[in-house]
Amino acid sequence: MSQSVQVVFCTDGVYPQLVGGIQKHTRLLVEELARTKEISIAVIHQHHGQNVFDASLNITEIGIKRNKHSSNYLLNEYYYSKQVYEALKQFPDAIIYAQGMAVWHNIDEIGSRVILNPHGLEFYQALSVSDKLKAIPFKFVFGYLFSKAAKVVSLGGRLTQLLRSNIKNHNNKIVVLPNAINLPAQKFERTSFDQRPLKILFVGRFAANKGIHVLMDAAAQLNNGGYKNELEFHLVGKGPLFEHFSTTVKEQNVVFHGFADDDKLNSLYKDCDVFVLPTLFEGMPTVVLEAMSYSLPIVVTDTGATTVMVDSLNGYIIEKSDVKSLKDAISMYFVLNEQAKKRMAEQSYSRVKEKFTWPVIAQQHLELFQQMAEQKT
Repeated sequence: MSQSVQVVFCTDGVYPQLVGGIQKHTRLLVEELARTKEISIAVIHQHHGQNVFDASLNITEIGIKRNKHSSNYLLNEYYYSKQVYEALKQFPDAIIYAQGMAVWHNIDEIGSRVILNPHGLEFYQALSVSDKLKAIPFKFVFGYLFSKAAKVVSLGGRLTQLLRSNIKNHNNKIVVLPNAINLPAQKFERTSFDQRPLKILFVGRFAANKGIHVLMDAAAQLNNGGYKNELEFHLVGKGPLFEHFSTTVKEQNVVFHGFADDDKLNSLYKDCDVFVLPTLFEGMPTVVLEAMSYSLPIVVTDTGATTVMVDSLNGYIIEKSDVKSLKDAISMYFVLNEQAKKRMAEQSYSRVKEKFTWPVIAQQHLELFQQMAEQKT
């Protein structure tokens, strides 16, 4: 691909200057694409006066001095998109990669150049009545953006189904581009598959949507069913429900680690035997990919793009809010022989290596950019 193809990434921020999934995705994808030297890249962000990327990558940066206009989140996003639109005038022929709502103002003028990545589609997956009411304006805004963008990115799985059911004339508009991770610098060789107690790892925010209550109920039932000395549950993360669970759960084999830095988390990935995420709704959780990169079998809910990562070869897909489904999955894994556990572990690692690393996903993006560039000529 010629560097005459220019792509402008529009985002509200870049990790670690701004912390979040979209911001981390922006940094890792942009850096990987820049290393290929196959396209010209610009990034419009809100870090005014800062160069957030290494100069050796030759990334053009435009840092907008963002002004807060309102206490209303959506209004602020719209006003920021007006500033982004003005900055985009410098790139009249570029392909525009829009993260979230960064490209909104006058999208009807430039939509033929826009690839829109809405990420996790949380507004389509709200659970409570109050959250569903809060999601209505987001559905309206994204419905409009979807109708104007040339391409809309899905992370895959049920998220693709959600987009198809909410975008009119979606044929050829939806493109599947999954999340990705960087593999550990050195592959971890898992040698023991039959240690006791079996160590079960959860990593995530202590919030209702992550299904902590499901995991704790399953742990209690397994302990009462004779597994108390056979299982250990290790929970990593903080959040609004951390205090409640860490003070009320009295099971001796449940360990609350709280926040874990990278070194501690990597140590837990190595030390534990199986990863669980009984989440109620998701996009495509990179924590699952990270666990897979340490050759961990996965137990996860069928939501978002989880089935893109996990199937019966490397884990178990469970039902939402279903304690029995989670308990049964853990029990089934527990009684597997060592060879079967080893095969699951190997499947997890090989799958993430083949399908979900940044070089692989960056190449898929390059192919999309090439396709759009050819359509313009």
